[in-house]
Formats: sequence, structure tokens, C-alpha cells
Amino acid sequence: MKTSRIAAATAAVVLGSLTLSACAPYGVACPAIAFVYTAPVAIEMSPDLIGDGTLAACLGEACEPAAIAPVEPGRWEVPQEAPYAREDTIGLDAGAGIRVVIIDASGVTVRDEWFDIPFVSSSDGFCPGPGEFQPVVVT
Repeated sequence: MKTSRIAAATAAVVLGSLTLSACAPYGVACPAIAFVYTAPVAIEMSPDLIGDGTLAACLGEACEPAAIAPVEPGRWEVPQEAPYAREDTIGLDAGAGIRVVIIDASGVTVRDEWFDIPFVSSSDGFCPGPGEFQPVVVT
């Protein structure tokens, strides 16, 4: 009887120690790793949508769009720095968005829209994992 009580107490101490020391089985606890995406956000659209006008964009809530030149026909890359993002921006999280504004040649705003930035994660479904933002496609 005394042996079984000692065995039970020992098992409780070992189990409690493992739980409190974060040595839990895989899938029970997520690693404390942050995944930060700092690359430019790509916008893809037909150059015909802009014509002789300008594309302006910005990242974050209540941002002020700034004009940006295409890196190639039909593709713009918006850096995560001023004037396209706040000065204190340290990367984007899943669920981030971008404001895209098309201004015609006479300076009139033709479109002013908010787009979610498509995000693909390699997560196992339980813990967040590394991922990448896909281009925002404007049609």
C-alpha cells in the first residue's frame, strides 16, 4: 500500500514538473517564434486600368496613399516604409491590407479601394507558421 502511494506521488511530481517546464508532447504547445514579413507588397493589374494616370498605395489603417511607379508593366511593389507605411512599421501580419488608389491623368480619383493581402501559411493548422503574402490582384 505504501509503495503504491509513493509511486503515485512520484508520478504526480514528474508529470507536474514536465507540464510546468513546457516539455509537453508535440502539438500541445507552439514554439515562441515570430514570423515577420518585411518584403514589399506586390500589386498586379493591367496597365490599361491606369492608362496615363498614376497608382498610389499605402499600408495600414487610415493611411495616406503615395504615388508609386511600376517595377515592370502591370506590377508595382509597395515597400513597408514611409511614405507607404507608418515609420514604426516592423513587418506585416496575416490579415493585413493595402489601400490602392488609381488617379487619372487629370488628377481625378477613379478608384480608391481597400484590399486584403492574400496570405499563404505553411502552418500545421494549430500553431502559426512561416508564410508569404501573395500579390494583390486588381481587376
